Amino acid sequence: MTLFVPTPRPHLPQNLAPNAVTGPTFVLEAVLDGPADQPVRVPGWTIRAWPVARLGDVTLEAHPHDARCTAADLAAALRDVRVTPLGPIRARRS
Repeated sequence: MTLFVPTPRPHLPQNLAPNAVTGPTFVLEAVLDGPADQPVRVPGWTIRAWPVARLGDVTLEAHPHDARCTAADLAAALRDVRVTPLGPIRARRS
């Protein structure tokens, strides 16, 4: 018989933009106006994109530079750069 002893997971810090205020993390799927391999740049937001999505072209994770920003602010900022949000924009606190 083998004794299994779980080891604690290491705590890794999140890499956000320098001097960024920690706010909610928003997650959503979106349709892009251009190629999916191009980075998504949204003023006032740090965006991470994965080319895997059920509904659209990519799954996006967005961190606001201003902690007071809401999902509606993100949706408006995405539309300004010709990215169409699909489905709900979910917020989670990290």
